[in-house]
Amino acid sequence: MNVIVKYPSVTVSALVTAPCETLFSIVSDPMRHPELAGSGEVMETRWLTPLPVQVGSGFQSRQCVGWYQYPSRSYVQVYEPPHRFIWLSGPGFKRAPFGQLWGFDLKPLDARTTLVSHMMKVPYLPLPDVPPFISVAERISQHEENNMRPTLHKLARAVGAQIIGDLQVTFDWCTNADEAPCAGANAVTKNSVIQARPAK
Repeated sequence: MNVIVKYPSVTVSALVTAPCETLFSIVSDPMRHPELAGSGEVMETRWLTPLPVQVGSGFQSRQCVGWYQYPSRSYVQVYEPPHRFIWLSGPGFKRAPFGQLWGFDLKPLDARTTLVSHMMKVPYLPLPDVPPFISVAERISQHEENNMRPTLHKLARAVGAQIIGDLQVTFDWCTNADEAPCAGANAVTKNSVIQARPAK
């Protein structure tokens, strides 16, 4: 029997009342990630490589989980202004799969409204799509979802914008470690329609 291997992955999206360029200038600046991180774990960041930002640029962050603090090194994997910014975070490897992929994908709907998708994927952790392994992937993705939701609200506040409607959450269950983002036929979506009403 062939067992499908999948990777924990989640995308949280929001409709933000701000220009795409304005939002990209913030999400693509790791020096501002401490104020954005919904987990509260990113304490400070610094560049490891000279500016300007490009694919391969590196930065280091000081992370804090409870009482435990540790350094994390990240390297930019995708830099496509003003639409996509994806980085690999971990012990210092410059390419996947050894690390955790994070990123933002921005799609302008008009001059003042942008669909912002915040993405996470664990490419080093292939899990068989059978119990109990799939429940591990679900727990990892749900944990990160809880951290990513506040990130989008913080991003909107940082530019004096609002989020229209509900957040959209997609558990991608990628079958390819190189996909980022990887929503597709295997995606399972919660709140799949972003309703056009002011956020509470």
